[in-house]
Amino acid sequence: MTSRDDASEQGKASRLMRNAILEELRRPAGEGPPPIDKLHQIARALVDKAGQGDMTAIKEILDRIDGKSSPGMPEMEAVPSKVSFAWKQASA
Repeated sequence: MTSRDDASEQGKASRLMRNAILEELRRPAGEGPPPIDKLHQIARALVDKAGQGDMTAIKEILDRIDGKSSPGMPEMEAVPSKVSFAWKQASA
């Protein structure tokens, strides 16, 4: 199997989990039939944990649905900076 095949399989698995999570998110809380397979069982457990306020589960769901967020701005120097503003009078 080539690396292209591996990437294709990983992409397919990722889409399967994303779809399972979306199905669980659309289901009314505490309702619905039992999960049809292990994939949906895992997705339901993850969504249930997120519903209880588990921030790690919430982040995982958001990463799966919207993609991982890009890193923020690099940390600025710890040295405080001074900013000054001067207003000019409008000439009449």
